Amino acid sequence: MKKCLLTICYITFSLGNVIAQTDTTTLGGSVNNKGFDKSEESPVNLEQVVVTGTRTQHFIKDVPIRTEVLTAESLIRKNAQNIFEALESVPGVRVEQQCQFCNFSMVRMQGLGAEHTQILLDGEPIYSGLAGVYGLQQIGTNDIDRLEIVKGAGSALYGSSAVAGVINVISKEPSFDPTLKADLQMGNYGFKNMNLSGSMRYKKLGLSLFAQRTEADAIDETQDGWTRKEVKHKDGISDRVSSIATNLGAGIYFFNPFTDDDKLIIRIKSMDELRFGGVMTDDTYLNPFSAGTENIRTNRLSSDMNYILPIGLRHNLSVAAAYVHHKRNATNDTFLNSYRDSHKTTENPEGESPDVEMMRPYLATENTFTASVTFSSKFKRHDLLIGTQGFFTKLEETGLYCIDDPTSAYYGEAYSSIGNKKANEFGVFIQDEWNIIHQLTVVPGVRVDFHSSDEKYTASKTVFDGTFPKSKFEETSVNPRLAIKYELSERFVVRANVGTGFRAPYGFSEDLHLCSGSPRVWKSSDLKGESSISYNLSADYYSDKFQMSINLFRTDLKDKIQFSPADDKVKLLGYTYQWENIDDAFVQGLEIGLKTKVAKNLAINLDWTFNQGKFKHERAEWADPEDEMNKEFPNRLNYAKESKYISRFPAMTGDISLDYTPGTWTFSVSGSLQGKMYIDYNSEDDGNLSKIKQTNTFMLFNCRVAKKVAGKATVYAGGKNIFGYVQDEKHTDDAAFMYAPVYGAIWYAGISFKL
Repeated sequence: MKKCLLTICYITFSLGNVIAQTDTTTLGGSVNNKGFDKSEESPVNLEQVVVTGTRTQHFIKDVPIRTEVLTAESLIRKNAQNIFEALESVPGVRVEQQCQFCNFSMVRMQGLGAEHTQILLDGEPIYSGLAGVYGLQQIGTNDIDRLEIVKGAGSALYGSSAVAGVINVISKEPSFDPTLKADLQMGNYGFKNMNLSGSMRYKKLGLSLFAQRTEADAIDETQDGWTRKEVKHKDGISDRVSSIATNLGAGIYFFNPFTDDDKLIIRIKSMDELRFGGVMTDDTYLNPFSAGTENIRTNRLSSDMNYILPIGLRHNLSVAAAYVHHKRNATNDTFLNSYRDSHKTTENPEGESPDVEMMRPYLATENTFTASVTFSSKFKRHDLLIGTQGFFTKLEETGLYCIDDPTSAYYGEAYSSIGNKKANEFGVFIQDEWNIIHQLTVVPGVRVDFHSSDEKYTASKTVFDGTFPKSKFEETSVNPRLAIKYELSERFVVRANVGTGFRAPYGFSEDLHLCSGSPRVWKSSDLKGESSISYNLSADYYSDKFQMSINLFRTDLKDKIQFSPADDKVKLLGYTYQWENIDDAFVQGLEIGLKTKVAKNLAINLDWTFNQGKFKHERAEWADPEDEMNKEFPNRLNYAKESKYISRFPAMTGDISLDYTPGTWTFSVSGSLQGKMYIDYNSEDDGNLSKIKQTNTFMLFNCRVAKKVAGKATVYAGGKNIFGYVQDEKHTDDAAFMYAPVYGAIWYAGISFKL
C-alpha cells in the first residue's frame, strides 16, 4: 500500500466570529420570554439568544459579530450521524476524506486546513492531536444540541490553532419534561445506526444519558483512471472503509447547588471505534498485518466539569475543566513493505517476509487536560470579560520500522521508534463590549498566550550514525481583535472586525495520519509559528420573513508551514518527512446569503461565495529547477504557475436547501455546488505523471422525507449524493488525491420514537 501522504491546503478568510451558547435554544427555534416557540413566527430565528465571541448574551440580530448555528433539528434533516456529516454543506466549511485504506477525515474552514481550525467540545479545546485524524467521524451527534461556528481570527478568545476559526460542539441539557428517544436506521452497504437517549429534571437535579452505535460495511465502486468512464469500475480496494463506532455518555446537572442561581455540570463520555480497509479481494483487509490494508482501533474517554456562579446582578464567574484519555492501536503495511524491499534475494525477488512474532502495531496514548476561568462584569455601557485558560497534553507513541534505503549502512535493520511529545499553553484574555450609543457597539479584545512544547525521539537500536535531536518550541503570542457593530435601522445592521491569529508549531495531525511513530517526521526547533491577520465587513438585513447578508473578507497568512519529504540533511538524522515554513499567502472573497419562508410551509436557504487565494511565490516543489524531484521529473515544472493557487479551495461554492412541511409531513432537498479548484497529484508510480489538476465544477444533492405517525413516532427515508456523482479522475498512488465522492448514492430508512 502506498504511504498516506497528505496534500495540505492553506489559508482562510474571516467572516465573523460568534459562538452561540444559551439554555433557551429549542430544536429549530427559540423560546421568547413568554415561553412559546418562535420558530413558526420567524423563519430566520431572530429571537434566539446567543453568546457572541465576547461571551455576552444577545438576540441573534443584536450580536456585535455574526453568529452561525447548526441546531439539532438541522442535523436530523441532514441525517448527520457524526460531526463530519453535520458540517457538510455549511457555507465556508469543507469536509473531506483522504486515503482509501483508512478514510482520514478533515475540515477546511474557508481554505485553511484542519490544523488551523479549533474544535471545542462544550467550550474546551479537547479535540486535538490523535482526535484530529479520524475524530470528525468518530464523535456521534446523538447528544449534540447544536454546533456553533466562528469564522476568522478567533485567537483573541481561543488561542493557538484558531486561525481559521472555531467550531464548538454543545451537548444537550435536560429539561423539566422527561424524555425518552429511540431511533433505528438502516441503509445500503450494511449501514446501521441505533440511537437511544433520555433525560429528566426534578427540582434541582437533572440527568441525561445517551448511546449511539453506527456500523457501515466497506464499499468498492471505483478504480484508478484518467476519465470518469475509466474510474467507474471496481478495483478490489475499499473506497469507504468498514467501521463500527460506539458512543456512550451521561451528564448530571445540579441547579442551585450552593446558591440561588448557580449551576454545576459534570459529564463523562466514551467512544470506541474500529475501522479497517484496503484490499477487499479474498477479504484481505480483515487481516490487520497483511499487505495493502489498514486497521485502526480508537478508544476515547473524556470527562468535563463546568460551574457557573452569578455574583449579584452584574457579575458572573465560570470555572471549567476537562480531561481526555485517547488511545490508538493501528496497523498498516509500511513495515511489511520496507522489510520485504530490503530482504530481496536472487532466489526470492519478492522479498522475505518478517517473522510473525516481529510484527507490532503502532501504539499511541494521549492525555489532555484543560482548565479555564472567566469573570464577567456589567457596568453602565460596558460588559467587561477577563479570563485565563490552560492547555496541557502529553503524547507517547511507538512504531515498528525497517531501514529500506540501500545506501544506509543499516539497510534491512528492523527497529522500534518511540516518540514523546508534550505541550503546555497558558493564555490570558480581556475584552470590553462598549455600547457607545444605542446603535453603536465597539468590542476591543486581546489575548496573550505562552506556548511551550518539545518532542523527543528514541529507537530500540542504532539505525543511523548519530543521535536523534530534540525539538523544542517556546513562543509568546499577543493577538488583539476589534469588532464594531452599527445599526442603520432596526432591520439593517453593519458589522466590521479585524483580528490576528497564530498557530504554534506543535501537534499536527498529518504526522499521526501516517500511523507511524517518530522519527519519521522532523520538526526543527527553528520552525516558526504561523501568524495571520483577518478583516471582515458585513451587512445584514432582517425582516419577519427573510434575512439577507453580504460579507467581504480577507486573511493574510505569514510563514505557512508545509508537510514535505525530508531533504538530504534531514534524512541523515533518520527522518523520512519534515515540516518547513514555505511562504506567505492570502485569501479574499465575497459571501452572499438569503434565508426566507416563501410560504407558510416552505422555507428556502441560499448561500453563494466567490473565493480567491494565492501564495506570494510559486511553490518550490513545482517551480525550482534545482529541486531533486524536479531534476528527476522535469515535467513537474510545467505546473509552476498553478502552484501559486491555494489547493482545494473552490473559486466559488453554492448551497441551497428547501424544506416543505405540510401537516405531519416533512420534505427536505439540498444541493451543494463546488466550483473549480486546484489539487496536487504526486505520483509515486511515475513522477513524470505528477501534475496540478484544475477540477471541474460539480454539484451534489441530498433528500429526505419524514412522516409523523401515532403522535410519538416518525418514519423517514432519504438519500445522500442521490445522483451518484463520483470524481472524474482517480489515482491511489497519491492517497490525498480525493476531491469529490469516490462512491455513489447512499440510501437509508428508519423510524424514531419520542416519549
